[in-house]
Amino acid sequence: MNAKILLTSLLLTVVATQSQAQMAIGKWRDCLDHSKVYHVEYAGDRVYAASKGGLFYLDLDDNILNTLGKSNGLSDVRISAMGYDAASRTLVLAYDNSNIDILCNDRVYNLSDIKRSELPGDKSVFHVRLHGGNAYLATGFGVVVVNLARREIKETWYLGTGGTRTQVYDIAFSSDSIYVATGEGLKHLDINNTHPAVNDRWTVDHRFDSLTVTTLQVFGNKLVAAAHTGNPAQLTLYASDANSFHAWNKGNILSMRADGSLLTVTRLNSVCRYNTSFTRYDSISDYVWGTLAVNDALTAPDGSIWVGHAWAGMLNVTPQGNAASFLPEGPYSGDNVYRLVPFNYRMMLCPGGHTVTYSRSYLDPNLLTSQGLNWTMLDKSNGVLDGTGDLLDAAVNPYDTTEVVAALWGHGVVSIRNNVPQVLYNASNTGGALVPFSDPSYPTLNTGALAFDRQGDLWIAVSHSTNGLAVRHRDGTWNSFSTTAVSPTLELDKLVCDSITGYKWFCGRGNVIYVHDGESKFARVDPNRGSKLTTTAVTALVQDQSGNLWVGTNKGIKVIYDAYKAFQSGGNGEVSPVSCSNITITNGEFSEYLMAYESITAIAVDGANRKWVGTQSGGLYLLSANGMDQLQHFTAANSPLFSDKIIAIGINERTGEVFIGTDKGLQVFRGTATYAVSEPLDEVYAFPNPVRPDYDGPIAIKGFTRNGHVHITDASGHTVYSTTANGGQAIWYGRTQNGDRVASGVYYVFAADAQGNNRSVAKILVIR
Repeated sequence: MNAKILLTSLLLTVVATQSQAQMAIGKWRDCLDHSKVYHVEYAGDRVYAASKGGLFYLDLDDNILNTLGKSNGLSDVRISAMGYDAASRTLVLAYDNSNIDILCNDRVYNLSDIKRSELPGDKSVFHVRLHGGNAYLATGFGVVVVNLARREIKETWYLGTGGTRTQVYDIAFSSDSIYVATGEGLKHLDINNTHPAVNDRWTVDHRFDSLTVTTLQVFGNKLVAAAHTGNPAQLTLYASDANSFHAWNKGNILSMRADGSLLTVTRLNSVCRYNTSFTRYDSISDYVWGTLAVNDALTAPDGSIWVGHAWAGMLNVTPQGNAASFLPEGPYSGDNVYRLVPFNYRMMLCPGGHTVTYSRSYLDPNLLTSQGLNWTMLDKSNGVLDGTGDLLDAAVNPYDTTEVVAALWGHGVVSIRNNVPQVLYNASNTGGALVPFSDPSYPTLNTGALAFDRQGDLWIAVSHSTNGLAVRHRDGTWNSFSTTAVSPTLELDKLVCDSITGYKWFCGRGNVIYVHDGESKFARVDPNRGSKLTTTAVTALVQDQSGNLWVGTNKGIKVIYDAYKAFQSGGNGEVSPVSCSNITITNGEFSEYLMAYESITAIAVDGANRKWVGTQSGGLYLLSANGMDQLQHFTAANSPLFSDKIIAIGINERTGEVFIGTDKGLQVFRGTATYAVSEPLDEVYAFPNPVRPDYDGPIAIKGFTRNGHVHITDASGHTVYSTTANGGQAIWYGRTQNGDRVASGVYYVFAADAQGNNRSVAKILVIR
């Protein structure tokens, strides 16, 4: 991964980063935005950063960035708190769902007791404090003590009145006392007390009766508390004297750390350090000019300041005035995934959105594009997209692949070249073809989906408009069509240009699909016509390689096999005779309709015509081409999948990588199928090649005609293995047809098309 150097106003150092090879089949990769860092921890030869996307660390010995996530070891996503114990070299992570990970010697130990418990109320972990070989978790119900050596919960302290549950925001240790900031005020206990779980042994400090304490530190033999009187954003720092506390610093305190002889205090836009006399020692602005957006900071033993920044990753500011930003590659601000659009080797992520009632979400208009591990975003410096937002869909012009056109909910469509917006199309420059919805005060042009057809015409679905379908012809002229025959106004965010019939299928909010012949005919398709299972919402729509339309609903999947009948009743807005058929799955004596108990959110078709299906709460499914067989089912419990709520799916047709957008971010799974070509490619290759002695996984051989017959022979011409390609890719495990590992040597791959024409397409070197 390459580090992005973002702060051009700073003097930046060069950062070496860890590269990542091509993904192996069956492996996962996280594609997360690490730009917003909430917590930083110094760990001797490493500095850890907990970001919105997950965890990464800088190895101080070789200056290499490394990322850790659910795809490569962690148990969960969205870190809420973390702490580091230098004595045992242990990092403790708490997630926002109360799951706990313990990292020691590069191994991850999961502690899911709190997450799995049936405790009512708030189970949030606010702070993780390390002391005496234990991790103390300040939670929404009390203090949980974790024995780091045994990696198990030692005890739980319920510190509310009468031993009831109460929020504990933080905990601190001095030489003689333990302090807890609770929902019932600040409390303390003699550190030698052997029964801290007994509530009545704690003493309430009534000096804070009018305040809510959220953060504690012991510094210079004094207790320092951050507290507020009702507004958590307005924290005041209090320091203890012999018998009292006094306020000494005010304003938007986000974090504080007692780092040796300095107290490092973080505010929204600054980091200040104080000595033991509580006099300001310095601030980060002494070294760096410009406004900062800071979430957390600490002082390292060498005197440098490590900062968790709100948009630039992790910063390091040295006493000499040098500053560097450390940020792993990822889709910047791309944690919100609305739609994934593949094209050739690229994947385009649309991070916009709208509400369930089809109102604007006011998300920043951007288009994030992945090629390999690198992500780029739009250069919006020319102002074309000023005042716009919510980019929902994108399409590449098949006759001019340098042009990408994107739909903006509320503002029309924009033409993009080389990641630079060129022209924003609306009613004013399309001859009125893009007709906005107008209320008395505010016109809005809600374009929710678009697609190019096989002639190169761009079709656009326009919501809340009397002309719900518009087209930019290949010659640059525009036109639109009144959709009042099918509905007074439509709410649309799905559009498919039929590759077989040429029809345009579109839908959105509601339980109906609309179809247009591209000229003058409209019809409505009832999702319950021809179906034995009544559904109330159409949630996904895609055409497969056989020309069938797969329809996702709130109760599973239906398929349109007879799309050619769309206008047999006339095409004047009436209900079409097209059927939406259920797929019946039979298991012994029992039969049921395909995925009838799942609400479908997304469907994508891979190179073998198999269906990848995302659901509202059931995870990700892989179905056979006809839907009759469930090939795989990924959930957050049985795989690295972030969440069981799938938002979008996109498949890289060249690599077979499946991009999965969830409500907790984006991931990639390397599938076994790629899209085939009409003729075998000159660049047919195998990966990995050579096959090393320690490798026993799948070998992908790519570039065949669709579903070609593949034969692998040894140097003497004896066939050792035969198979059929999945789309344009075949899989071999380096074994004979009987399952025995092949010996070292060169193996030749031959492919046969439907007519039986053979040609040598690749050589594979196996080393044992």
